[in-house]
Amino acid sequence: MVASLVHRLTTFAVVMTLFALSGCSFFGVPEDPIEILREHVRDTVEDPDRAGDMLASVDHIDRLLVETAELVIEAVQEERALFRDYDSTQQDYDAFFSEASRKRENLRNQLLDAHLEFKAKATAEEWQELLPIQARAISLRIESLVADAIAGQG
Repeated sequence: MVASLVHRLTTFAVVMTLFALSGCSFFGVPEDPIEILREHVRDTVEDPDRAGDMLASVDHIDRLLVETAELVIEAVQEERALFRDYDSTQQDYDAFFSEASRKRENLRNQLLDAHLEFKAKATAEEWQELLPIQARAISLRIESLVADAIAGQG
């Protein structure tokens, strides 16, 4: 009896995990988190001009996220090469980390500016509705870009 219940719960957990990982595509929900954000902007913002401006901001944020993922991949590759180089010195490491930090800070500032630009185009009510969707979209997009990069290196 207990073994049967454990088996059923395990099966249920596996099925639910697979369903969650599928991105709910069974129900026709787009898997692209940025497209989900775009849809919410279209549905939430009634003024077509502001909606268009906000969609342009979403595209800008997405380009910066892609650039961020590319920067991370590049940094990992450079760091690996540096660690493999027998002749690398403390100065080489210092220069690498200094440059990587400068690039990261630059992109961080650009992302913050893009986020604030997106926010400034929304009303307070729209912002309250879009904020959790934007945060989730950014998080999922970064995860997707990193997973794709890792899979490409495999």
